[in-house]
Amino acid sequence: MVAGMMLGSATSCESFLEEENLSNINSDEYFSESTGFESLVAASYASLRSIWQHEPWLFCLGVDIYTRGESELVSGSYGNRDVYSSELNEYATLDAENGYVSSFYTNVYYGIQVCNTAIAKSETVSGMNAATLAQRVAEVRFLRAYYYYLLVEQFGDVALVTDEIRTAVTDFPRSTEQDVYSFIISELTDISNVLPVTQSNYGRITQGAVKHLLSLVYLTRGYKSYGQSTDFSTAASLADEVINGGAYKLLDTFAEVFTPGNEENKEIIFSVQYDPSSLGSQYGGNGQQSLFGFELWNKVTGGFENGNPTYGWKKNQFMCTQFLYSLYNTNDDSRYEDTFKSVFYATQAAENIGLKVGDMRLYFPTYDQPFTEADSLAIMSENPNAIIITKEFWKQDIENMGGRGMSPMVWKFFDPEASWPGNNTNYTGTRDIFLFRLADTYLMAAEAYFKAGNSATAAQRINAVRERAAKDGHKSAMSITASDVSIDFILDERGRELVGEYKRWMDLKRTGKLIERTLKYNKLTAKINKMDDHILLRPIPQSVIDQSNGSVTQNPGY
Repeated sequence: MVAGMMLGSATSCESFLEEENLSNINSDEYFSESTGFESLVAASYASLRSIWQHEPWLFCLGVDIYTRGESELVSGSYGNRDVYSSELNEYATLDAENGYVSSFYTNVYYGIQVCNTAIAKSETVSGMNAATLAQRVAEVRFLRAYYYYLLVEQFGDVALVTDEIRTAVTDFPRSTEQDVYSFIISELTDISNVLPVTQSNYGRITQGAVKHLLSLVYLTRGYKSYGQSTDFSTAASLADEVINGGAYKLLDTFAEVFTPGNEENKEIIFSVQYDPSSLGSQYGGNGQQSLFGFELWNKVTGGFENGNPTYGWKKNQFMCTQFLYSLYNTNDDSRYEDTFKSVFYATQAAENIGLKVGDMRLYFPTYDQPFTEADSLAIMSENPNAIIITKEFWKQDIENMGGRGMSPMVWKFFDPEASWPGNNTNYTGTRDIFLFRLADTYLMAAEAYFKAGNSATAAQRINAVRERAAKDGHKSAMSITASDVSIDFILDERGRELVGEYKRWMDLKRTGKLIERTLKYNKLTAKINKMDDHILLRPIPQSVIDQSNGSVTQNPGY
C-alpha cells in the first residue's frame, strides 16, 4: 500500500512533494537507499494533504463563528453532505456512521502509518549523512505527534500505534488520553534540539514548529483533569521562545500575510504545501479558497456566469455567523476589510435590466456601521442594479432561518491561480494551508499567561497582534489592558485573527466554551438545542468497532 503512493524527493519545495510512481519497486530495497528513504519522508509530509485538502468538517461546523450553509447537488445528489454536515453542526443525530468523521479518522491513521513506516525504514538506510538522517526522522516524528494531537482531541482515548504495520491487524486497544498526551510531549521534547532553527527546503519542520506544537499541547493539557500545575507556564515559555527566537516575525500588515504568492513569508511556521508544480493526480489542490462563500450565479439572477474567473468557485457549505461579523470594530481594525469581500461587480451583462459588465451588482453594508435608508438610496442612485443585503439577512435561506443564504465572503484565501474545477467535489486551490503562524503563537502565549495568572503579559501578547491590525492612526484604540483579558476576549480575538484557518472547534473545546458559545451564537445549533458533554468527543467510526471484534468500544453517548 505504501510503496504505491510514495513521492519523489529533491532539493526544492516544489519537487520534494512531487508524485512518483514506485509501485514496481521492491520497497524494502528501495527505502534502504537514501533516495528511497527521502521519498518516504516526502510521503509523510504529503499525507497532510489527505487530511486538509477537502472541507474542514470537524473543525468548522458546530461552533460559534461558522455554521452550516446549503449543500450543493453533485450529479443530482447531495451525496449525504446535507446529512453529515447537519449532524456535525447541530449534533442531535451525530453517530458512528458519519462519513466525515470516518474519513478524518482513516486519513489521520493513514498518515501515522506512513510516518511509522518511515521511522522503521530509517534503521536500515545507507548512503545518508547521519545528521541529515536524524533530522528526517525528527521531521517524521513531529508529523506523527501532530496527528496524534488531532486524534486525541477529537476522539479521546485512541490506539497508540508506533510500529510499522506490514500485515492486517484489526485489534488496536485504545490508550488513555493522558498516555497519548504523555507520548506526544515525550516525542516533541526528544526531537526539539535535533531540528534546525531554519531549513534550506521551505516547508520542512523546524525547531519553531516543534515548540509551537509543544506549547499548544501543554496549553491544552493544562485544562484537563490530569493536567499538571506547570502546564500553562510551560506553554507560555515555549510560545515565547518561538516569538523571541528570531526565525519568525509578524509581517507589517495583516493583509500582507495573505497576499497571493506570498505563502513563504516570515510569519508562517508550518503549512501544508500546495505549490502548483507539486500537485499530482493523487492529491490535487485544496478547497480553502472555495469555502465560506456562495455561488454568485445561483444566488443572484443576472450578472454572474457559471465559471466566471473573476471571483472563482465559491461554496455555501459553510457560512459565517452574524456573530463573527459583529466581532470587529471597523473604525479601528483593518482585518474586517482584509478578511471579507463585501462588494461584487457584474461579470456578465444582462440587457433586460440594463446591467453592464463592471456595474455594482451585490453590496453588503459593513456590519458595525450605521446603514440608513438614505445610504441605501444613495447607492441605488449611482448603481440602479445593485442588490443590497443588510446584516439581518446574513443567515441561511434553509431550515426556515429567514436569511438570503449570502453574506460577505471570506476572501483572504483568494487564489487567482485556481482553475475552475471539473465538478463540485474536485478542488484546485494552489495556495498553502497555514497550520501554524506567529500571530497564533502570540495568542496562544496570551491564553497561557492568562491561565497562569499573568494578565498583564497576556495583554502584551494580544496587543502585538491587535496593534499590527490597527488602521493608520488607530493603534492606541486597538490596545487593551490586563483588565480586558478573559477567555472570552481571547476567543473573540482568535476569531478576528484566524477566520477560516481550521482551528475553531479545537479552540472552543480546549477552553471549555464549545457548548456555551455555540448555543449562543450558532442559530441552527441553538434551534435543535441538543448539545451536552458527550459531544466533546466524536464517535469512533462504526467500521473500526466492527473490525475490532468488539475490542474497541464506543465513546459515551453514541
